[in-house]
Amino acid sequence: MTNEQLMEIDKSDLLTDYLAQLEENACAIVALGKGKQTNVQTVIYVADDGSDAVIAVYDFRYHTWKSTDTFDKLAADLLGNPNYGTMLAYFNGVVNESELEAGAKVKIPVLQAEESNTGNVIYAAPEKQENYGVDMTLTDNGDFAVSSDDFAEVSGCDNLKQAITLRLTTASQKRIRIAAYGIRSTIGEPMAVQSYLTCSIEQTMKADPRISEVEEITFRGDGDVLRLTVVYTDINGEAGTYKGEL
Repeated sequence: MTNEQLMEIDKSDLLTDYLAQLEENACAIVALGKGKQTNVQTVIYVADDGSDAVIAVYDFRYHTWKSTDTFDKLAADLLGNPNYGTMLAYFNGVVNESELEAGAKVKIPVLQAEESNTGNVIYAAPEKQENYGVDMTLTDNGDFAVSSDDFAEVSGCDNLKQAITLRLTTASQKRIRIAAYGIRSTIGEPMAVQSYLTCSIEQTMKADPRISEVEEITFRGDGDVLRLTVVYTDINGEAGTYKGEL
């Protein structure tokens, strides 16, 4: 590799670092904005006595409608109050529940303020951060995992490990509007020296704000597969190890 090519790589690295910093700053701005706004939705419905009633809804979750379901039954089972059946109908914009078929998705409102939507390190204000965050679980094939009637969630150290896998198996410049995401080289592209690959892996790992230090990187080529092991320390001071194939 010539000096000119190495200079171009250095320029690319600086640009990637700059874009990563912009991405982090944008996340901080989103967190501040989220802390200032309210997610409360007001639902007005007609109560059983015929009067107008108002209830605050903070979020909602999906429920798969069964042939034996009624809104009154769901209100009793999921909200603890059968009198909220009419409110559920209004919230879902359903005039006649007999129109709903088994398998349809209906929204079940969350009637109490919860911290679950402020615990993600990417979006939560600093004082509300859970550090590791919560995300949807991905299967080995890259599909969303399902638990019961909803998407499965991953949290804690496992969420960080999943995030590391995504970064190291995604080529940079492949995501729209997040150009700094992913690893800047993929298997099959020419590698000048071992230090270049090591630097690429370390930079990709540390682009995640939950990684404090990358302690050790070892890799071994096996045909078209790169077998990689990375030992790291996260922002909670916990040691972690990533083992995977690129």
